[in-house]
Formats: sequence, C-alpha cells, structure tokens
Amino acid sequence: MRADGPRRFDGPLDIPIDEHVTVPGLWVVDYFPPSLIDELNKAVKVNHWDNRRHSGMGESSAETLKEARQGAGPIWWRIADISSPDAGYSFPDGCREKLPKEFRAVELKGIAIGEGVTAVIAHFHLSQSGAKLLDAVWHQKHQPALAKTKGGFAVAESERWSAFRKTQTARESLHRIARDWLRSRCPGAFAQAREHQPLMDLLVLTKFDPSTGERPGRETEDRLRALGLTESGVTWQTSPELPGFLLEKVRPSFAPVLKERTWALWGNRGTIGAGKDLGHHGFDLEGGIANYVDEHMSDFVVRLGLSEFLELLKAESATMRDSARAHHGKFGRRDLKRLRQRFLTASLDFASIQRDVQQYNSRRWRDREAWFILDYAPWIRRQDVEAGRKPFKPIPVNKDLRKRQNKAAQDLVAFDRSYRDILSTVASLGASIDAFKVQRYAIWIAVTSVIVALVTLWISLLSTNEPLRAWENWVSSICW
Repeated sequence: MRADGPRRFDGPLDIPIDEHVTVPGLWVVDYFPPSLIDELNKAVKVNHWDNRRHSGMGESSAETLKEARQGAGPIWWRIADISSPDAGYSFPDGCREKLPKEFRAVELKGIAIGEGVTAVIAHFHLSQSGAKLLDAVWHQKHQPALAKTKGGFAVAESERWSAFRKTQTARESLHRIARDWLRSRCPGAFAQAREHQPLMDLLVLTKFDPSTGERPGRETEDRLRALGLTESGVTWQTSPELPGFLLEKVRPSFAPVLKERTWALWGNRGTIGAGKDLGHHGFDLEGGIANYVDEHMSDFVVRLGLSEFLELLKAESATMRDSARAHHGKFGRRDLKRLRQRFLTASLDFASIQRDVQQYNSRRWRDREAWFILDYAPWIRRQDVEAGRKPFKPIPVNKDLRKRQNKAAQDLVAFDRSYRDILSTVASLGASIDAFKVQRYAIWIAVTSVIVALVTLWISLLSTNEPLRAWENWVSSICW
C-alpha cells in the first residue's frame, strides 16, 4: 500500500462552502449467546417492547425469540420500533419514547445466528441536529491547540491537526451515544465485556464523489481524513447492490479518536440517489438513502460483527486460561466458585457455536445481504495496466468472511477443548488445597480451644485461695 508521505499542507483545513456531509443513520449490533439469552428476554420485558402487540400484529418478541432458538421461528424479526415524540412520524404498532436529541427513531431487529446465538441490530435514525453535527464541526475554523495524549502528556497541534481531532471527536460522539443507548437498554456480549459494539455509520457528501475512481489530491485527502475516511484512496470495498457507496473500516493509526470495530459506508448524494425511487423510503433524500441502506446492509453489518464476536469469545477464553494459571496453588472458595461459573458460561456458549456459525453461513445470504468486493482503487489499477504489472485479483469479501468465521469457530471449539481438562485439574487441585487449608485451620482452632479451657480452669482454681491443694487434686484426678 502507498505510504503516507510528508504533508505539504499544515495550515487551516479549507472545506469548500458547497461541500457538506450528512450522517442520516448508523447501525450498532450486539450478540446474545446462550449464557446471555435471559438478558435479552429481560430487556424486552423491562423496556415494555412487547406491550405494543395489543393490535394483534403477529407474535410477541419473546415468543418469536423462543421459536427462533428452537429452530422453528423466522430468521429475523422486529423487536421494537421506537420513535421520539418530536420525530414527525411513528411506526405502525410501534412505541414512543424520549430519545437522545441526536436521534429521532430506533429500529431494533433480531437475527438468528443458528439456534444458540441471537444478534440484535439497532438502526438509529438521526435527527436534523444529529445528522448535521459532523458537518458543523467540519466547517469550523479550528485554532492551534494543546491536546492530551494517552499517556497524559500535552502536545501542540497545528490548525489542521486540531481540525482532524475535533471533527473525528464529533463523529465519535454520535457513535458513543448510540452505543451507550443500546448498552443500557439491551446489553449483549460486547456490553457485558465492556467492549465497544460493532458499528457502521452512513456518511453522505454533497460534492466529492469517490465512485469516479480518480486519485484524490492531498487537500481532498486531508478533508476526508478529518472525517475519519482514510482508506478509499488505495483500496475499495464496493457492492453492486449499493452503487456509488464505498465501505471502509476505521484505521486507528490515522483516526485515533474513533474506536475499533467501526465501519463507514459513504458516497456522493447525487450518485447514490441517481436512478433510484427513494420517495417511499423516507421524507427526505438522506432519510430515504438511510432506509435503503438498512434494507441491504443490516445482515452484512451482523456478518462484520460476527467476526468481532468470535474474536471476543477467543479473548475471553484466553483470559480464563491465564487467570486459572495465575491462581494455581492459591485457590480459595471464591476463586473456585468464580471458576465454576466461568466453566458453566463457557460450556453454554461454546456448545453450539461451531454449528451455529456453519448454519448461519449456509443460508441463502445473498437474499438480504449486500455482496462486497475488495480491490485496489481504479487509478491504481490503471497504473498497474500501464506498467504491465499483474493485476490484483479482487477478493469477494462475503465469501472470505464466511471462510474465516467457520475457521474461527472451529479453532474456538478446539481451543476450548484443549485447556478445559487443564482447567478441571486446576480446579480439582484448588479444591484439595482449599480443603487442606480448612483442615489445618480446624486443628489450630481445636488446640486454641484446649489452651483457653486450661487457662480458664487455672483462673477459677486461683480464686479459691488454695491453688497448690487444688493443683494437686486436679493432677491426682488426671493421673489416677
């Protein structure tokens, strides 16, 4: 890949007056393995999401979830449709609730990953203020500033670097609010592990069109970098189902403010809307684009997040193994109880993970899932042709993800089996050590009790003023 060379521009970030960016929607996904399925049922009950079913429009979310996990329900279903009182619209059989001012509605859907794992994806409809927040900060005239690093040190920033940080912070604030809302209302595996849930946002530009395939200039690259878009100048992820869009994952090295497990789907407003009847998808073009994207991208966002979920399970398994090793030889009852609880949780989650992933990947996924191809940008491909270099073979992203996920699930199950016997041995040794400690404590308690009894008896004999005669009588009674 092309290295990021020295910057020729370090002055103010100049955004054309007719260039704007809108964020009409974003998606957050979390996963519920068997050990957390009660949390999902609890979320449906506590948030009264099933109360809307008074109109008789289908089964409740709890009933649908139960059927899906028995293999007899739908592949996906609507959990809740929530609109803000000032949204200007409502959902049939939906509910109204006060939402953060950045959002006007949230759609929650459940997607069955086999019979053991359920994904919940939330589509956030942004309000007018939320959709324009990033653009407002992008266009601001930023001044040089002092910024704190992760180590707590303050570094001086130029106007341009200050614009990068503050614009990316504005985008991250929308992500944080959405993630926090889902974490508080419907906490899944990522929320329980206190990790950032997988997220994708939609960025719509009014002027720059990345789909032309031309190499962007340095100033354009910096404008995009301020938004956290850093990959499209070299590599492209495109889909025939979503012409005009590019998909890219956040690179923390170039956009350190943005969190991991974050993707952007972005493109030009006119190119995306050209030739499409988006009138029935929303009140305005951006809202229509967001709903159009939701129809084609929800399943793909779940697929992207599934890889992250498998990595999360692997990391937690390694933590459990390392914790068992660290506690070896100094187990207490609390440690043993904690280990047994981890055993049970891991057993529930790993029992069907391989089957679930294979079942999910064997479905007719192209019915609802956009098909993406990874390739070099067109200007790089043209250079390869002109130079006579062998062209890069495009990678079908969906097939590659399915292959990697199947392999990850197999490795996860094998990894679990390989150290489960070791953990069982550690737990057994820990229980034996704990029992020995209890026995040793019991002996010391018995000895202490005898000593206390003797001292008490001696004190009582001294109180008779005949200690020597009492001592002789007591010794005689013991000896004879």
